[in-house]
Amino acid sequence: MRRKILGLDIRHDAVSAVLIKSGIKGTAIEAHVHVPLSDRKEDEPGWVAPLETIVKKMDISGSVCVASFPADEISYRNIQVPFKGQKKIKKILPYELSPTFPFPTDDLIIDFITVKVPDNINDNNLMAAAVEKSKLQSFLDTLATFNIAPETVTVGGYPTALRLAHILDNRKNWVVVDIDSNKGTIFFILSGGVCLIRSFPIRSDGRSYKIKSLCNTIRRTHAALEKMIGLEFDSDGLFITGCGLDDLGFEQDMAQALGLPIQRIDLLGDTDLLKHQDPPKSWVPLLMDNALSLALMEVEGAIGLNFRKGPFASKKFWEENKKSLIQTGVFFALVVALAFFNVFIDSYFTGKRVTRLDHQITDIFTSTFPDVKKIVDPVQQMRIKVQAARKKMLFPGEAETPIRAIDILNNISQRIPREMDVTLTRMVIGSENVVISGDTDTFNSVDNIKSRLEQVNAFKKIIISSANINKSDNRVRFKLKIIF
Repeated sequence: MRRKILGLDIRHDAVSAVLIKSGIKGTAIEAHVHVPLSDRKEDEPGWVAPLETIVKKMDISGSVCVASFPADEISYRNIQVPFKGQKKIKKILPYELSPTFPFPTDDLIIDFITVKVPDNINDNNLMAAAVEKSKLQSFLDTLATFNIAPETVTVGGYPTALRLAHILDNRKNWVVVDIDSNKGTIFFILSGGVCLIRSFPIRSDGRSYKIKSLCNTIRRTHAALEKMIGLEFDSDGLFITGCGLDDLGFEQDMAQALGLPIQRIDLLGDTDLLKHQDPPKSWVPLLMDNALSLALMEVEGAIGLNFRKGPFASKKFWEENKKSLIQTGVFFALVVALAFFNVFIDSYFTGKRVTRLDHQITDIFTSTFPDVKKIVDPVQQMRIKVQAARKKMLFPGEAETPIRAIDILNNISQRIPREMDVTLTRMVIGSENVVISGDTDTFNSVDNIKSRLEQVNAFKKIIISSANINKSDNRVRFKLKIIF
């Protein structure tokens, strides 16, 4: 039986779709569409109009959908954990990631993959990806209006990097860059697997600036990866793809700037994916390869990042197996009925153990929070206490609307112009103030910085704690206290 599979690659500037049929005789492309995003209405997401076009041009009824979420809307973290069990990792991962996010992990859907690092035996290296639940819900709701319920929702561009990781020599290191008009995503491939993903903006005000911006980001990300894994990452080549590559000489200039061989990705031209079909005449690899990789991900049963989990898990499994599950449930009920007497006895002793544990929980709560006199539900009361403590840890202040550390950094960055000769060397964030240390060229510059920061509504008062000239370099060392 042949299956219809829809690969749906959704970006901020375009939507690409590839519909394939897969069966015993092989895989064939039935239809493909690439629709750039035009001006959208204020009350709907930008990809509604492209989806309308795709649904009109393709017969997607009865197809299994695999969709990608825009890569720049996802947060990525690389961490190490001291154990390898998948169940343990799933339980502990939100707590490990919580200090690295500026918002609660309860508001995120998180998935992860294991990263293989050579000569690293003791630690389990993970790459985690997280998307906000509200954004994912909006994404799925938009697709649902077109009767599209994807089985898998993954990172944009990730399936292409995953496919190349399986095709290329796993003894070498590779870099894959997915380039849109003003955004890009880097995928580093180590030991045959994707080990790091980072999305970034790209300057689009000129070809030379675009290439320079792109190459500088690749270098910085490369250096960050080596620091993370503790090994040198010597790249054997770089592959590029994406609808932002409209210049035929783009890769030559990148190769000259980076000193690496660079090749455009062409999955159909460079592999034998379609053994019994020539590539369609209107096929453009840079526009369609990502959507094709999504569909092939379902065909080959590739395991990777997938945000359809937890409250967003696909419900198609129940619809397809409803009858079998009901029969299994009836059989299970009979088994439970036969073992009822044994369960009854076990429940008696379990009740005693629960009572003992309740007393232990109450004792722990009383010893931890002796100021609470009225204890009704110690577990719920402890959760409330812990949540209050976490909010204080996010930014230890007593204000009615707490200021996040990232907002403070953003305000300072926006108020101090790039052309000003100033270097900030230290910043200490306290419960009621922030202390900034640095050096600049003159005392007037210190006063200028103070006056600029006083324009921030969230800052109540700016105090120059000290300002002295360093005789060694004739620079003014200063310290500012920001009170909020």
